[in-house]
Amino acid sequence: MRRQSIRRRMRSSLLATMRSYLHRQHALETAAPAFGPLAADPQMQAILTRRWEECTRCLLASAPLAATVMMGGLLEALFVSRANKLADKSALFRSPAAPIDSKTKKALDLRQWTLAPYIDVGHDLGWISRSAKDVAAILRDYRNYVHPEKERAHGVNLSGDDAAMLWEITKSLSKELLGMKGAT
Repeated sequence: MRRQSIRRRMRSSLLATMRSYLHRQHALETAAPAFGPLAADPQMQAILTRRWEECTRCLLASAPLAATVMMGGLLEALFVSRANKLADKSALFRSPAAPIDSKTKKALDLRQWTLAPYIDVGHDLGWISRSAKDVAAILRDYRNYVHPEKERAHGVNLSGDDAAMLWEITKSLSKELLGMKGAT
């Protein structure tokens, strides 16, 4: 009986170690995509690449909350790049999902937008699918666990597996935004 218990613990520990190793290997094998189609500006391309690489470094360092915060930052930078790519930005401001200033009743300046309206407007303009919008909102919510009171109130403690799953979502969202579909 005692041998079986020891074997179970060893097996569990080995599986956890293997899972961690595979997650790290997968993160290493995921090079940043070419961001040129989304951002013509070399400085913005460098920012996007740096954020992508920081996400993988956080994953490799077993820092799931930091990785998730960086993923949200990367996603926001991708939406900002997509919006900046528009020669005529009026579609952004005409979207029913555009954030409105409570005093002027006009759409906020893009510099005041947060990730939430970018996700909603991006879906409204056809940049991302409905399912991508839904999972992007989940990523946004988990990114906000950087606020300690929210983390404490919800009792959430992100694991390496959680961060790896959110990384797969981030990569899929990146591909969708790089596909340059929807309003251009």
